[in-house]
Amino acid sequence: MDPAFEKAVERFRGGLTKSQQDQFTGCKKQDVEKIIQEIQSRHGAQKRLKYMRRVSKFIEAMSQLGEVIEVFLNVHNSVAFVWGPIKFILVVGLLEVLCFHPDSTV
Repeated sequence: MDPAFEKAVERFRGGLTKSQQDQFTGCKKQDVEKIIQEIQSRHGAQKRLKYMRRVSKFIEAMSQLGEVIEVFLNVHNSVAFVWGPIKFILVVGLLEVLCFHPDSTV
């Protein structure tokens, strides 16, 4: 593995709690897609559906980045630190909306 990339991943891991490290370690693209689907289902049931497919280009770009990391740096477990934070942001964003803006159209 490239020493600069390894150092960056270790620095990122160092800023995470043990719980966050555990959550991020096994995260895959499919987990992020599942969260997006859950958000769409929840909003659809509440008649507040947002078009979440517009994040698809971002997800595809991150998928390609993950593939580049895996191929050129020969790492597989570090790609979870790409998907984990994305899933975290989606979940926290949903919770923030539900907790603090229950009547929001988000």
